[in-house]
Amino acid sequence: MSARRTPWSRAVPSAPARPGPRSAAVLSGLVLSVVALAGCSEVETAVRDAASDAGCSLAQDAVDGVTRQAHEATDRIGVDPARAERELTALRDGLATAERGLSGELRGHVEDARTALDALVTQARAGAEGAVDEQAVAEAEARLDTAVGEITTVC
Repeated sequence: MSARRTPWSRAVPSAPARPGPRSAAVLSGLVLSVVALAGCSEVETAVRDAASDAGCSLAQDAVDGVTRQAHEATDRIGVDPARAERELTALRDGLATAERGLSGELRGHVEDARTALDALVTQARAGAEGAVDEQAVAEAEARLDTAVGEITTVC
């Protein structure tokens, strides 16, 4: 005869169950996910650093020699304002192109440099009429120097 089980009788505990293949797969997946997430942080940092390096390279290439060339062009405003305007416009347009490929802080500094060059272009146009504002030229050159210096500092 078999033992009859009543609602108040207690079941005898059996040996603990070993994880089945499904449980082991879930546990392995969880461990791999945690490891992958830790790796993602490193990958994310590497990608961010590479993008920053590329942005710095683009910004440095764009401003390389710009300060010197801009100062030389502004020195010509009184003598040859049309040539000064062409040179300053080319420098400004080059920075505008570089600016479109950047983001964040670097883009802001390149934009500042471009804006300073834009002010110098305006003064070169005014030079054709003999109405150059020397103070505006000096301020724009100072803003350009500061912006280029900031790019160098960031990179």
